Amino acid sequence: MNLSNQIAEIWPIAAYFLILIVMLIAMMLLSHILGPKTRSRAKNTPYESGIIAARSSSNNNHTRFTNHFFLYAIFFVIFDLETIYLFAWVIAFDEVGWAGFIEASIFIGVLLAGLIYIIRIGALELKHRHLPFRHQQSAEHVRKD
Repeated sequence: MNLSNQIAEIWPIAAYFLILIVMLIAMMLLSHILGPKTRSRAKNTPYESGIIAARSSSNNNHTRFTNHFFLYAIFFVIFDLETIYLFAWVIAFDEVGWAGFIEASIFIGVLLAGLIYIIRIGALELKHRHLPFRHQQSAEHVRKD
């Protein structure tokens, strides 16, 4: 294989990445040029799910999150990544035949069994309301009494 054949095979991929980089730079520049330019304390404060997460001198908001938030993320990643294998099976459906269908069915069954197990142990249930830290302490104090 000579150099001209290698270049002929690689140029579409190189052109794709070059166009991609140019488009990304153009979108970032347009966003910066056309976007709003207002600056305020509220705009620069980190905010997620209705909770102001940053601690500043004027804001003593300490919120404790239970591990359920992390479990949701982990379960999503696990089940989302596993479905990628099903896409490979769908693409090669004609070549794998019934043996591939049986293997994919077993794979889906294992995923379903894992999901049923997660539901049965209650890992997807939100057990506590997520209150700011000072409210959690007072709620725990009331429960003890």
